[in-house]
Amino acid sequence: MKYQELISYEKKYGECKNDLLIIIPCFINFDILIKHLGYLSKQTFQKFDAVLVLGKDFDDTKLSEFLKSNKFNFGIILIKRKEDTGSAGGFFTGQKYGFEKGYAYMINADDDCMPIDSNLIGSLYSNKNVGYVYSTSHLLAGDKGRFFIGQPCIAQYTLLSRSIFEKYGFCYAPLYCGSEDYEFSQRIANEKSFILPNVTEHPFYYVGRSVLRTPSRTWLYILSNLIVMKLTVSKLISILFFGIFLSLSLFFIPMYGPRLFIMMTNLVLSYRFGKEAFNKIDSSIKKTIFPKNEIPANLEILEDTSSSHFWGNFKKDIFNILKESLIFFRKDVLITDTFNYLKIFVLGCFCRTLYFKMDEDHYMLISNNQNIVFHVAKLLILPIFAAFYCGLLLLVFIPLKILKQPRTMRYGLD
Repeated sequence: MKYQELISYEKKYGECKNDLLIIIPCFINFDILIKHLGYLSKQTFQKFDAVLVLGKDFDDTKLSEFLKSNKFNFGIILIKRKEDTGSAGGFFTGQKYGFEKGYAYMINADDDCMPIDSNLIGSLYSNKNVGYVYSTSHLLAGDKGRFFIGQPCIAQYTLLSRSIFEKYGFCYAPLYCGSEDYEFSQRIANEKSFILPNVTEHPFYYVGRSVLRTPSRTWLYILSNLIVMKLTVSKLISILFFGIFLSLSLFFIPMYGPRLFIMMTNLVLSYRFGKEAFNKIDSSIKKTIFPKNEIPANLEILEDTSSSHFWGNFKKDIFNILKESLIFFRKDVLITDTFNYLKIFVLGCFCRTLYFKMDEDHYMLISNNQNIVFHVAKLLILPIFAAFYCGLLLLVFIPLKILKQPRTMRYGLD
């Protein structure tokens, strides 16, 4: 597919004449994009162009007015997509634009990945001959902590040469939203790369709050990750966790859980992903979300102030979660904050009632185990069912993955 077939229009602001292009897919958040452009204007190296790949629903009128009244030392290309193609389609469109326009180097960046180091782009460009250079990313867990990530992720200020795209193709657009950056990084893993000490900041989404505050996108990410990434030992472990979380959802998340279990099982075994899957996952979650005035009084408050992540310290997290589960067994609890999604699911098994605070006005009902007999029965049956389901999932999914693994190599090269 040609670049012109993907867009409804293209506008330019300033002179676009450099050999370096920064690709920034944008969705609906105007303020985040303006903040990002502010950081770009502070870069000591300004010999680059930036292409803003707007989503279908982005308020382009407001952005156009801003760009007319604010001048930058770098060229800006504004592109509006014809269809909602998600983050994967945004990177794909931007890369197609850069490739067809003859750019020698392209930097890929999420709109909320901030180049806080003023020397970042200059450092990336000065190492351009390597062909594959990425920054040091700090993942921010709200105001509670900072995680360092030292592995390549092309969506967090990674410079790639034109020759990389000629050899491997572009981001896999059918993924729609999630995993496209890691799939591409895995695709080019054998290329020589170089990590810079220069820092970017990126919100840490893949944690407990994200699972419940943006559930459709998070479950799509988990699904896409299973389907598109290569089969490795870590991926087998991911399949097991997928099965465990779906089993917990089936047994303990009222209304939403059983539908999620059926939907996700159907999607993974029919090998469907991307936008089609995203549209199917959402639906009945609204039934479990309540306004603040409908939440019962006298709930015991649990706020996890630690920014530790489940994968960061497995033994410590498991011990703490099991201890809290015993403390809150058969109690009515409200979790106001946590960055550990495993804690949310496990506590939902043991509490009598568990709510999760999504924002100041909305609360999600995680579990409702009023009948003690049924509650204890579910706790006893869950391990047996989860073991059976995970085993069946591995038995069916692995051969399916071997046969139907998407071919992403050289994707998008006409």
